[in-house]
Amino acid sequence: MRAPLALTPDEVTTLDACSHHARHPRQRRRAQAVLGHHRGQSLNQLAAFFAVRYATVHGWLSAWRDQGLAGLLEGQRAGRPPKLPPAAQKK
Repeated sequence: MRAPLALTPDEVTTLDACSHHARHPRQRRRAQAVLGHHRGQSLNQLAAFFAVRYATVHGWLSAWRDQGLAGLLEGQRAGRPPKLPPAAQKK
């Protein structure tokens, strides 16, 4: 088992607020996972709780370590392909 994340009191406060008030549910979930690991839950336990793969939780924690709160933000998604042909989109 990996050692739990060591978070400062300010980081815990920030993550706690994010886990309750973030705009996107995915961001709230990521913040909850980081807090859970800080509180001693294993990556396997977190993966089972959030119904995601181990690698997904590992990615969330890596993003937190590398970028802090910005790493937990919701990124751009591809979305639905346009129905109009490119020529019609320009008009």
